[in-house]
Amino acid sequence: MSKIYQNGDSVYIACAPHESYSLATNTWTTVDPDTGYPVVTIIDPSGTTKIDAAAMTKVATGKFAYEYELPADSDGQWRGYMDWEYGSYPHREHFTFEVEA
Repeated sequence: MSKIYQNGDSVYIACAPHESYSLATNTWTTVDPDTGYPVVTIIDPSGTTKIDAAAMTKVATGKFAYEYELPADSDGQWRGYMDWEYGSYPHREHFTFEVEA
């Protein structure tokens, strides 16, 4: 089940951190993605892309966020995805959320 918002709310989209394992030290470390990533795309219920590959804001090492203010009359199921690369390997994470009056 996706999160439910109201018209005019701000949606906070967080990018899950990427972790890298070091065999030498037997530890996991949170790392940043490749330069230029992550980016987020947000699509409204009618299928119109509202945000297309926008840069996300760095919150901490390996953690990024994007805030999007919903327009009025934006009822329905929204969807989108975050893209990033780490070591030139592409990753994509999809998300959905509901907007109701």
